[in-house]
Amino acid sequence: MKLLEPIKLANLDLKNKMVMAAMTRSRADKNGVIGDITVQYYTQRVSAGLIISEAINISEQAIGSPFTPGIYTEKQVSAWKKVTKSVHDNGGLIFAQLWHTGRVGHSIDRNGVLPVAPSAIAIEGVQHFTSQGLKDYEISKRIDKSRN
Repeated sequence: MKLLEPIKLANLDLKNKMVMAAMTRSRADKNGVIGDITVQYYTQRVSAGLIISEAINISEQAIGSPFTPGIYTEKQVSAWKKVTKSVHDNGGLIFAQLWHTGRVGHSIDRNGVLPVAPSAIAIEGVQHFTSQGLKDYEISKRIDKSRN
């Protein structure tokens, strides 16, 4: 197998077998909106056969760490459209990695709202990176399954 040879992946034609792994970068603003530096970052990596974006919050409830991007407001979507347009215009392919962090978060960076998870259990033995430094994890709010 040659790394730089094209390959077909399902219905995608990749120019090579290199896939850029997703990496959390924490370069969005406090509202989860990315800027021109993110457009530049991904555009510089179009030589990869496929780019997988950093994790993108699917809702305000999904936020785990400060300055991580979202894709649930019009401003966030518009900002990501600049990234995908530039990547595509420069011959690249990009997939969005969508996420919800569950109990991995802190109310400091969630407007005072506790993280939600299937169970009300805190992570123990480590601390979480917040906009105010490392903090102990809080006991998450259990998701009420009856609200489905």
